Amino acid sequence: MIEPDSLIDNPEPQDLGQLEMSNLRSVREQLQEVEYGYSYARRVVQGRLDTVLGVLEHKNQGDQGSDPILEMPETLGNRIKGPGLPRPTRGLEPPEWADDLLTELNDAVSLEDLSNLADMDTDVLADLAETISGIERQLSETRSGLHMRIERVQAELISRYRQGAGVEDLLT
Repeated sequence: MIEPDSLIDNPEPQDLGQLEMSNLRSVREQLQEVEYGYSYARRVVQGRLDTVLGVLEHKNQGDQGSDPILEMPETLGNRIKGPGLPRPTRGLEPPEWADDLLTELNDAVSLEDLSNLADMDTDVLADLAETISGIERQLSETRSGLHMRIERVQAELISRYRQGAGVEDLLT
């Protein structure tokens, strides 16, 4: 099992060119798995943030006749496609450790709290949204750093292929 903190805190070699192809691929796969775990956690955080913001917007607009919970499918469906090119699909199960990234979120707004959002004051909802936004920013920053590292490893692999890496290198 990959320990994401050790991989994130472990600096990559200064010269990726010194690594064997199999080691480069292994580093890339580990970084991609960690990125996938962070991506999963970020999506969960964004879902809770969208939920809180949806209830807050509902209250701020004074929609007394409608139920913000019944509007959740529309609220949560607004950002289902992100910018950029689609990424290859991965297994549906996130890494085992990914739920550990959600501890701070669960402390801020539990699943039980989500069922009581409509009863919360707008100031409490706004504070909650700010807290969740901070958690999302932290996850996004780490994820962005992972993307940069993955891109450097990928660039080294591509460079080797362009320099004539043999078929046996591609297959091993």
